[in-house]
Amino acid sequence: MPAKSSPPPVVVIFGAEEHGKSVALRATLNELLPPEVERALALSEYDGERAEDDGGPSLAAVMDDLRTAPFLADRRVVVVREADKFVTAAREPLEAYAQAPAPTATLILCLKSFPKTTRLYKSIDASGGRLIECRALNQRGLIDFVIAEARARGKALDASVAESLVALVGPEQGALAGEVEKLALFAADARAITREHVAALVGLSREERIFAVLDAAALGQTERALELWRNTLATDPAAAFKATGGVAFVLRRWLAAHEMRAAGEPVHEIAPRVMMWRRAAELQRLLDRLPAARLKRMLARLAELDAQAKVGERSIEHGVEALLIQIASPSAA
Repeated sequence: MPAKSSPPPVVVIFGAEEHGKSVALRATLNELLPPEVERALALSEYDGERAEDDGGPSLAAVMDDLRTAPFLADRRVVVVREADKFVTAAREPLEAYAQAPAPTATLILCLKSFPKTTRLYKSIDASGGRLIECRALNQRGLIDFVIAEARARGKALDASVAESLVALVGPEQGALAGEVEKLALFAADARAITREHVAALVGLSREERIFAVLDAAALGQTERALELWRNTLATDPAAAFKATGGVAFVLRRWLAAHEMRAAGEPVHEIAPRVMMWRRAAELQRLLDRLPAARLKRMLARLAELDAQAKVGERSIEHGVEALLIQIASPSAA
């Protein structure tokens, strides 16, 4: 039987993905302080964004906690959340600690950034510490993440359905995990989470409905754009009040795509950055149909419509319809 590995003296959990860091911290605490341990006696936690006189971490307090013998537990754990400022201020003492850590304690640091080139990173690595990087996932990674979340809840999830869910919810893993959890409960005894489950429970937000309306118009699908717009008005009484902001956001997003393309970036790399995941071909057609100068004219007309609507000269409902027809038109209107 292999020998049980020693607990790490230091654990650093870092990166841009907050949900991943939260999951990693929870798993690490469960490993170091199993259920039979009374955490109130074995765990100290600090918020690195708070000042020392407001309960934030000081080097002296953290070191005192680490060197205090655990009570009714095998190990003492000290967690510093949002620890970037703390690490910057105490880098040299932390390097020294990593080389001679307390034998019955683990220090957990949660940071946004932790460069591998620093002496502290190398010291922790050399001391047998654990370094956990939580990166934001790309599109393929997000789809795999959603499928894994469903599997963990006993549900199958087709890749195409997972892709639809990512498109609806966005790239934030915490939000995706929450939606999968709700979908698994909603699917009840069904073996798989289906597209119908996603449509019924997640649906489209008001912003996403506006995106769909504009996308249809930009691709020259006039009838579909008008139908989607009228359906949006029929199902969301507040849509008209938010429409100009949503339309302006989409038009500016397309202008940004033009700027990136003019700078030499390939369309397949631009697409996910303007919320058109796996839709590079559509984005190419859209940019070809709607030159930057034309989009700027549309923004000016939208601003005029907004001003007219505020003084009662024109309705948003009809004004947006007219703008959609202009966007869908093949002319350079």
